[in-house]
Amino acid sequence: MKSVLFIGVIFVSAIIALTIGLSLDDGFSKENNLQIEKEDLKLESMLKQEKSLSNAAQELIDFHTFPTFSKIHNDFSASHNVKMNFNNFNNFDVYYTLNDFNICKIKCTAIDGAKLILNESGQKFIDILKPDDDHVVIYPIFTARAYAEPGFYTYFRGDCDEVCITDLNFNNYAGFTYHSSGHTAQILHSVGYNIITDIDVDKNPEILKNYDKIILLHNEYVTKKMFDAVVAHPNVVFLFPNALYAEIDVNYDTNTMSLIRGHDYPPGIQNGFNYEIEEQFHEYEYDDKCLEWEFMKIKNGYHLNCYPDSVIIENFDILLKLKEL
Repeated sequence: MKSVLFIGVIFVSAIIALTIGLSLDDGFSKENNLQIEKEDLKLESMLKQEKSLSNAAQELIDFHTFPTFSKIHNDFSASHNVKMNFNNFNNFDVYYTLNDFNICKIKCTAIDGAKLILNESGQKFIDILKPDDDHVVIYPIFTARAYAEPGFYTYFRGDCDEVCITDLNFNNYAGFTYHSSGHTAQILHSVGYNIITDIDVDKNPEILKNYDKIILLHNEYVTKKMFDAVVAHPNVVFLFPNALYAEIDVNYDTNTMSLIRGHDYPPGIQNGFNYEIEEQFHEYEYDDKCLEWEFMKIKNGYHLNCYPDSVIIENFDILLKLKEL
């Protein structure tokens, strides 16, 4: 009888212990779930913000308006709101999108796609690098679109037929990337340069006559009207090689662009304008270290002998020399 009672006590105790354990587990589980839910809500809120900004960009296409530099810069700034820390950005606070941030947890590079804001250390360069009011930079929207996928380079790789070089909507721009001189454009904007776009120049080539110095970025794909306006100006600084390389046609009724000539299209045609200055400096496009950088004199200005977008964040001497030219 005692044995039976003892076994019964043990059995009841085990049930009680199991019940208590389950209750404790439920408590921990609920607490963890609450924490996870909070994190999910935070991420959901940030993703909704990014979606809203994406929809705002889509409105450009829907209403047939043209992307201005200020519109691009504002949208880019709003969507890149997650701060990152990189050792080689001493003078900048660096921000990415939430999606970029998650990718960075696996593999991250500070080369492309970052928003740059001059930090406390970098603020001193604003007065040092501030340009004259009659200097202007031309931001390359057409080139940014050409490099976006699917686009011109999808065709050049052989992964697409001529549909990828015909009637591409340039309102769906790609932001401040390496190929569109993204870091350089942001820094020049931060220190006070006037910035217009290649759309502004194509629609009104006479606008360049309002400025004493014209600064080109990686304006690789341009219209004939923009090409003529730039080469006719007496004081042009080519801050990037490979500018004025290929001719495009633009339809402002549909806000689309098509490749006409250049970059081995048609086969055998490299520079679409037979422009000797671009041909002279073309190979410098592949020097992104700029260890022996120099502004070289050309007949209507100066040309840098390297592709500076990766090093510009550390080498403000290039921008100081740019101001002095």
